[in-house]
Amino acid sequence: MNKILSILGMVMLLALTSCGTVSVSSDYDRNANFTQYRTFAFHDKGLKDLKMNDLDKRRVVGAIQKNLENKGFQVASDENSADIIINISAKTENHVDVMPWYTPWWGPWGMNGYWYSPRMVNYKDGTLVLDFVDAKNNILVWQGVGSGLNLYRITDKAERIPKAVDEILSKYPPKK
Repeated sequence: MNKILSILGMVMLLALTSCGTVSVSSDYDRNANFTQYRTFAFHDKGLKDLKMNDLDKRRVVGAIQKNLENKGFQVASDENSADIIINISAKTENHVDVMPWYTPWWGPWGMNGYWYSPRMVNYKDGTLVLDFVDAKNNILVWQGVGSGLNLYRITDKAERIPKAVDEILSKYPPKK
């Protein structure tokens, strides 16, 4: 019995930790000199076109700004005076997970149980893309993508979005 409880506990722990992470990938221009980039600004048109509510926009922009400032970068007064222009794009997809409902119990003949109606869980899965464009040459030099941002509980967004941004930006500037 203790063995089953231990296994069940490990499975639950794995499920809880996997729900909180974001799958992160990045790509960059191998010829770019990232030491020359010291200032950044956000692409105004990109922010206006971003399909995200104002609260989440402020969360994403604030998290990017805080992360980059902690790395020594400075916010430029406008796009024309920045070394890097940051464009943000995002998308969400609705998902439905159908989970069978099974209640196990132990009887004289071993493990038995009852099957109930399946339980359906609706959630939104988000992807956040950060494009860093060299302002002088107008070319993409770095892109970070975070996918699997589970936004099923609206109360968790204030915590999850900045963590996702930090995970994405952990790969910037790239280590050559």
